Amino acid sequence: MGRFIHLTLFVKIFTPMFNQNRIYRLFQLINYLKARPAKSVRNIEKYLDTSERTIYRYLDLLKDLGFDIEKDSNNKIFIATSLDNDIIPFTQQEADYLKKLILSTGKKNQLAQSVLKKVQHSSEIQLGGDSLFKAHLSKIVEQISVAIVEGKQLLIKGYSSANSQSISDRIVEPICFTENYDSVSAFEIISKLNKYFNIERMDSVEVLEIPMKHEDQHEFYKPDIFGFQGKSMDKEIELQMTMRAYLLLKEEYPMSAAFIKPIENTNKYYFKTKVQSYKAPGRFVMGFLEEVQLVGSKEFLRYIQRVLQKNT
Repeated sequence: MGRFIHLTLFVKIFTPMFNQNRIYRLFQLINYLKARPAKSVRNIEKYLDTSERTIYRYLDLLKDLGFDIEKDSNNKIFIATSLDNDIIPFTQQEADYLKKLILSTGKKNQLAQSVLKKVQHSSEIQLGGDSLFKAHLSKIVEQISVAIVEGKQLLIKGYSSANSQSISDRIVEPICFTENYDSVSAFEIISKLNKYFNIERMDSVEVLEIPMKHEDQHEFYKPDIFGFQGKSMDKEIELQMTMRAYLLLKEEYPMSAAFIKPIENTNKYYFKTKVQSYKAPGRFVMGFLEEVQLVGSKEFLRYIQRVLQKNT
């Protein structure tokens, strides 16, 4: 029998109570249980890094969503699949509503885009080229998850570095994803440094049959809004900018929006935050010298002056 996901249940997943990490885990669980062989509860716990109680809550939700959760003779769990099972018959109105709902989470969120792709494939709705999910990214996230769970080293193929302006392969030991699964924190073998790798800049990844060997050197530092990691977020940025600069900053670095405020009775915007590195905000400022005014931090001003002098 075909699988039908009721709209109200699907919407429940995207409410604030069901955050992005839980959404991602739910889709991880679906894919994990569809792949043979069947899995024990202990294996599922390890794969999702969560508790047995949470696993059973997820399984109950999947049953409510219409998935056939079954057990084999050894009491191991799997999702029964067939060609018909993979069809989610959304109506045009439901699909259009889901599109608007999911896009409200942010157009650059990989989980939202993954669901948009599924909505498009199961309805007549057209999402447009700028909204379509880059299919390979979900596979990359899945493979990185496998490397983390199994404690294996990971080969990142064709990584485009914004810092070195180069493309190269990297061997890393992945530690964890950032909140929106846009990047992964990992220990790079060759440099022996903990770095932050943007998933969109990866051509592909490969889980190596080499166990992690440097766990004692693994460290995760919460990245700043520009994506840089470091031991101390102590570098202050304070700017005034035009509307054009503000819109481009917010588009390129969505997390900056929380730190930007309009300046009353002007067409300008005020931005202040602390960062790990001046590199990314420095590049932004130098790209908009006529539209950005530095205020506050003299250290940041001196950094900009040094870079400009070096490039002249």
